[in-house]
Amino acid sequence: MGLQERKRQILKAIIENYIDTAEPVGSKSLTVAFDRPISSATIRNEMSELEEMGYLEKPHVSAGRVPSYAAYRLYVNELMDSAAGLTAEIDAIRMELEGKLHELDDLAYTASRVISSMTNQTTVSAVKSSGAKVQKVELIPTDNGHSYAVVLITASEVKSKMFRSYEPIDQSAVAMLSTALNLALTENRVEYLLPSIARSMGADASVFRLADAVIKFIEEVEREGDGNKVHVEGAEKLLNMREYQDASKARELMEYLSDSEKVMDMLDEAGDEPIGIKIGSELGDPRAKDASFVFTTYDIDSHTKGIIGIVAPTRMDYHRACAHLTAFKQAVRQLGSHPTDIGENDEHR
Repeated sequence: MGLQERKRQILKAIIENYIDTAEPVGSKSLTVAFDRPISSATIRNEMSELEEMGYLEKPHVSAGRVPSYAAYRLYVNELMDSAAGLTAEIDAIRMELEGKLHELDDLAYTASRVISSMTNQTTVSAVKSSGAKVQKVELIPTDNGHSYAVVLITASEVKSKMFRSYEPIDQSAVAMLSTALNLALTENRVEYLLPSIARSMGADASVFRLADAVIKFIEEVEREGDGNKVHVEGAEKLLNMREYQDASKARELMEYLSDSEKVMDMLDEAGDEPIGIKIGSELGDPRAKDASFVFTTYDIDSHTKGIIGIVAPTRMDYHRACAHLTAFKQAVRQLGSHPTDIGENDEHR
C-alpha cells in the first residue's frame, strides 16, 4: 500500500531518529525534522495511522513509537538515501585491501577484518569454492639449499610450507623443477610430472623427493579449498548494542551466523542486486529475529564466490552499512582489474 508523502517523511524521520538514539520517538522530537513546520498534533495523527498500518509499534513503558520490521523493509526499499558517491570510502577500502592481501591470509578473513574495523560492527565473511586451483609455485632456497620454502598461490589465498632435504640440491635442478611444476599446473598435467622425474633422475634423487613433497602439498591445498569457509569478526561488538547486552542472546546470534550452511544459503539465494538486506524474521531463524544482515557477494575466480556482510540489531544504520559494502564491492572490482603478480615481487615473497 502506497504512503502519502507526509507519512513517508514522518516514517523516515522516526526510523533515522530511532537508529541514532535507540529510544522510542515522540511527536515533539519530530517537529524540527522537516523543512516546513508540522504541528505536534498533525504528527501524532499521522503516527497513529502509521501504527494502524503496521509500520510503528508502541512500547508499553513509553508514549513514543518504534519502527516495525515492515517499516525497516519499506525504509531500505524506498526511503533510504542512495549509497552512491563514495569515492573516498572506495579508495580507503581499496588501500586497506591492497595492504592486507599481501599477507598470507585468505580473502574471507581479510575482508571481514577490514570491514569490521572500518564500520566498528560485527561482520560475517564466507567463501564458497568448488576447488582452490593452485596457479603458481615458488621454491625459495634457505639454509644453503638444505631447506626450501614452498609457496603456493591460488586466486584467493597464499599457502606456504617449509621442506627440508637431507642433502643440498643443485640450484639449477631446483630451477628446472620450478619451471616444470608451473608448466604442469598450467597444462593440468601435474600427475605426469613425478613419473617423468623418476625416469630421468631416479626415485632416490633429492629432486624427486622434493617434487613428491611439493605435489602432495599442492593436492592438500586444492583438497582443503574444495569447500566452504565462514569467518565472524568483531563478535564482541554486538555486546555494545543495547539489544544484545544479554550475553546469552548475543551468543545465540553468533551460533546462527557461525552456521556455514545458513550463510551459504544466503550466498546461493543472492540475486543480481549489488546489496542484499535481510531483516529480522527474513533470516529464517528465531535466534536472529532481532537482527539484520546487510551483505554483498563477489566473484573471486571462476571456482570461488565470496560473501561479506554486516550484522547488527534491526535498528542498524542501513545507509552506512550499504555505503561501506558498496565501496567494498567496487574496491574488489578495481583490484581485480589490476591484479598484482605475487610471484614477480620480492617484497611479497
